Amino acid sequence: MTPQQFTDGLSQMAVKIKNFEEKDAPKMAGKTAADFFTDNFQRQGFLSRGLRAWPEVKRRKPKANGRPYTPRETTAAGRRILFGQTRNLSRSIDYDPQKGHVIVYSDVHYAPYHNEGTDKLPKRQFIGDSAELDKLVISELERKLKNIIK
Repeated sequence: MTPQQFTDGLSQMAVKIKNFEEKDAPKMAGKTAADFFTDNFQRQGFLSRGLRAWPEVKRRKPKANGRPYTPRETTAAGRRILFGQTRNLSRSIDYDPQKGHVIVYSDVHYAPYHNEGTDKLPKRQFIGDSAELDKLVISELERKLKNIIK
């Protein structure tokens, strides 16, 4: 390999790395994060340094009066927390890759009330900083970057 070929190879690698940083990495990180946050609905809790389980919902607790549940109540009682009948909240998690970064969000208007909690709703976080997600994204990015550098 001549010095010029080496220099050209480095230049091409630099272009690939810049493209990865600005375009591919945000898409990959966004997809990984959106999938991870959607999985929190299956976990029924927020995964960050261990699982922080969501508070139980009233519909799944036994009736105080001892009466049996109606068929409709039985169906509701068996549903996962925050799933609802439509699963709109869990299906609303999306991402917007931008140059060099990504925004992960839910466009459902009531999402912040559940994620952060309010006076009447307990906090059931499903989006936010997560040590496990950070490790997962870093691992994916390193794997892809190693393929570029080869």
